Amino acid sequence: MERGSWRFLKTFLLVFVLHPYFCHAEKAPNYSFVREATSAPRVSYHRIIVVGGGTTGCPLAATLSFKTSVLVLERGGSPYSKPDRSDKVNFLLQLYDNSSDSYSQQFFSEDGVSCHRARVLGGGSVINAGFYSHADPQFIKEAGLDEDSVRKAYAWVEKKLTFRSPVLQWQSAVKAGLLEAGVSPFNQFTNEHIKGTKIGATIFDENDHRHTAADLLEYAEPKNIKVYLHATVQKIIFTTGTGGSSPRATGVIYEDARGVRHEAYLTKDSKSEVIVSAGAIGSPQLLMLSGIGPARQLQAMGIKVVKDQPMVGQNLADNAMNGIMVLSPLPVEVSLLSTVGITQSGNYIEAWSGLNLPSTPGQMRTPVSPVINKMYNEAKKNFGSSLSTKLPGGVIVQKAGRPLSTGHMELRSTNPNETPKVWFNYFQQPEDVKMCVRGMETIIRVVNSRSFSRFRYPSISTRDLLNLTAALPSNLRPRHPNTATSLEQFCRDTEMTFWHYHGSCQVGKVVDSDYRVLGIDGLRVIDASTFHVTPGTNPQATVMMLGRMSPRALLVAVFALFPYFCHAEKAPHYSFVKEATSAPPSSDHSYIVVGGGTAGCPLAATLSEKHNVLVLERGGSPYTKPGKTDKINFLLGLHDTSKDSYVQQFNSEDGVFSHRARVLGGGSAINAGFYSRADPKFIAETRLDQALVKDSYQWVEKKVTFEAPVLQWQSAVRDGLLEAGVSPFNKFTYEHVKGTKIAVTIFDKNDRRHSAADLLEYAEPKNIKVYLHATTRIQVPTLLLIAGGSRPRATGVIYKDASGVKHEAHLTKDPKSEIIVSSGAIGSPQLLMLSGIGPASQLEKMRIKVVMDRPMVGRNMADNALNSIFVPSPLPVETSLLSIVGITQYDNYIEAWSGLNLLSDPKKMKTPLHPIVNKAYTESRIKVGKSHDTRLQGGYIFQKSGRPLSTGYIELRSTDPNETPKVWFNYFKEAKDVEMCVTGMQTIISVVNSKAFKKFRFPSVSTRELLNLTAALPSNLRPRHPNTTTSMEQYCRDTATTFWHYHGSCQVGKVVDNDYRVLGVDGLRVIDASTFHVTPGTSPQATVMMLGR
Repeated sequence: MERGSWRFLKTFLLVFVLHPYFCHAEKAPNYSFVREATSAPRVSYHRIIVVGGGTTGCPLAATLSFKTSVLVLERGGSPYSKPDRSDKVNFLLQLYDNSSDSYSQQFFSEDGVSCHRARVLGGGSVINAGFYSHADPQFIKEAGLDEDSVRKAYAWVEKKLTFRSPVLQWQSAVKAGLLEAGVSPFNQFTNEHIKGTKIGATIFDENDHRHTAADLLEYAEPKNIKVYLHATVQKIIFTTGTGGSSPRATGVIYEDARGVRHEAYLTKDSKSEVIVSAGAIGSPQLLMLSGIGPARQLQAMGIKVVKDQPMVGQNLADNAMNGIMVLSPLPVEVSLLSTVGITQSGNYIEAWSGLNLPSTPGQMRTPVSPVINKMYNEAKKNFGSSLSTKLPGGVIVQKAGRPLSTGHMELRSTNPNETPKVWFNYFQQPEDVKMCVRGMETIIRVVNSRSFSRFRYPSISTRDLLNLTAALPSNLRPRHPNTATSLEQFCRDTEMTFWHYHGSCQVGKVVDSDYRVLGIDGLRVIDASTFHVTPGTNPQATVMMLGRMSPRALLVAVFALFPYFCHAEKAPHYSFVKEATSAPPSSDHSYIVVGGGTAGCPLAATLSEKHNVLVLERGGSPYTKPGKTDKINFLLGLHDTSKDSYVQQFNSEDGVFSHRARVLGGGSAINAGFYSRADPKFIAETRLDQALVKDSYQWVEKKVTFEAPVLQWQSAVRDGLLEAGVSPFNKFTYEHVKGTKIAVTIFDKNDRRHSAADLLEYAEPKNIKVYLHATTRIQVPTLLLIAGGSRPRATGVIYKDASGVKHEAHLTKDPKSEIIVSSGAIGSPQLLMLSGIGPASQLEKMRIKVVMDRPMVGRNMADNALNSIFVPSPLPVETSLLSIVGITQYDNYIEAWSGLNLLSDPKKMKTPLHPIVNKAYTESRIKVGKSHDTRLQGGYIFQKSGRPLSTGYIELRSTDPNETPKVWFNYFKEAKDVEMCVTGMQTIISVVNSKAFKKFRFPSVSTRELLNLTAALPSNLRPRHPNTTTSMEQYCRDTATTFWHYHGSCQVGKVVDNDYRVLGVDGLRVIDASTFHVTPGTSPQATVMMLGR
């Protein structure tokens, strides 16, 4: 995207009133299956009854609904009725909302700590602080969960509701302070639980609107699910066991908002079940109210005992929160848990700022120093004196990862609306106190760090801050004379909840390893009550993952649903995508998008939210044969010459094999899948609004991105890069950061491809039509242009369907209607030239009527050359594509793939091979077969330079749009590009020769012989020279291949203006990579999709 791109978006704000659609991801879902319980029948029957539509219940019900009928009973209301109530800025206000329709039910534990329970669809994810992080790997191992299935379930959740946390002033200072305090390394942005300091994920979007587990119901099959709100379950119904058999759950009794009683029964199928997902307080409470629990307690309440189960409600635990409040002399942002430090001792340090505090100095528990009181009163003057004063400052807090102290709960009454008596017994165990002290010492180091100094009043000591924090009415516990002088006492006296309740229905004590209640048939508990410990910094990600994945027995033995838990989504079924043969002879539209590719799909989906859009795609659907685009078929797909291939092959005039997409989704349906955000330099140069850029990236990422797997080969490449000095290791990140990182990919955990076509799920169906194979002898529709005064105006297109029938699509008479060409760096300039916009001399030579002499159309065509080393391996390797990337200080990008099919054998080599190399190559072939498309044991490590200076051009070959133009990329025409390639190749050689990569090398094959082998492969049509493998400069020129990153042929400022309007023509824009002056980074597809959004 080029200079002034933000002005293009501004145009949309002013002209089309589309700002909300570009700045905020989705509308609140409108679920036809979610209703008030007052509308429920008095008696109903279901295969599965889920009690609790919370953080576990929503993903669990959505998944089960694919194959069976599910009833969800939620005691609260909908989070969508008043969505702003749960926005970030209202976090504390919501917790302390005592209205009748509040999402939060406040209670005090018997320890004197103020606590809260959710009563809303989405559960705790609607009222929490929003932090999202995967479980500690130790938790996954201890729970005996399959790691691959866990990753798939996390990815399923993340596509709907996670975002990167913003890091502004306060959070940046906390981050820097943590690193200064020794909580290292800095792990950048990651979802993983890793010791050190990281930027975390959040369920608040870029506009600080909350997304919740309720959003996961978008995955549900509407015909198989019913969700009733304000449905309070009174008890579970059982049939009493006879002849030694166990009691069986057969249904539930619930009341609606008017107090009317309803009964929901399980069908007579023996596999039907009631699943309780009411949380660590609600689940044991319901079991006890239903007669399952400690017999003495139940009998004292007059409850009939169904099963004496003494451990129900025992081992209840919470992670105590302690912290320091810091008044700031500077304004601070509203922030919630963006940065987290995970110490070596297992403390988690987090922070928030700028929130409303329900307290004033007059309500302090103990006197505060005159200095503190003065500063506090100044803050009141500056920010108002209301009860919910917004203080200029924040709180830095800590929790210990695995507290040893546990408590229990007891029924207070038989009223399910009344919270039981709860004891957490915080700091009962001395080791927990020691852990808290370690965490507080880390917080003090952060507060005293140089990085944090600007947010400190110089006159307020750390002791004063401890005194202030202790004085706040944060709980009902007594204060002591040594509260602020003894960190042990400070921990005990100032403890608060982190709302991470767990352990009250533990696996092995209340439920078995498949979450079945011990001694009861047809009943499970699936939520955090089953955990022995919390999973990490925050449990919500893992609770949602558990709802998606659940125990294998539930999936296989009961419902045979395992594939639905382990694989992401079904291919979308778009009612608006049809063959062009069904199109009318003539039609009118507000927008016509030519090219349903990587830019065209997100562009059309966005425009359809307010306007009538037609998309014309010359190819077919990627969903008709989805296996064709799987990772393992990457190279086979590129070389598929069948008539329904997604790829059109051509050879550039430079002698390089190249490819163009002809399929809905464009290049994203045929590429190597790598996804990375743009180099920040690119964003700065193009003057894009960074908030809009982030919002657009995240909009894309929710549908199509996954963390790339890193197995044997890719791990060796990663370690080899670090050994070669491509550091630091930046873990998994979407960002373009120098060093080595784990990549993002559009292949899911089953190696199935997701593409830009998936972004059409965002489209408004009634406003969009997509026609496939909208051409036969023409590649793209021919533009109809008419002269309107001194400037021509685009008015429509002519296209042909697969039967050769001609159709016309016209723009409406609205002067704001437009044609947007998104046909890629080859297709877009080709279409302009075929339509009379281009170099007049070339058009006249082809007898094309000149509409506008535009000499720069098709000029400045560029590609990033790929150069590599092929390494046969003595060990088996995984099938992998671009999981690891190294970005050097010189701006070379080093990547690798392995285990793919190669369309070559030694007999087709371009030069003779050394006998040793030939033997190694042949041996690796023999191990996996001798077919023409042999899968070799080994792989490629390759490089590209970030900003090549060499450019070329395109010329029409004929007036047949099906025929690819002549294309010159002029690889390595500029000497600087050769120098860059040599630098990259030297890095690759360092990786290949590294200790980390040694196991994938035949010891007898030298690096020079690997260069000889790679040069001998028929990778292009360029000649080889005697010095090809002795001169790295010559090697770069002779072995150049494409990276498919074509760009620059309709550049901003030369063919289009800053708003992508074709210069000199009205009603016509070009929006795709053809407008770029350089590629945006390691891979352009993320930025092309972002641009479309």
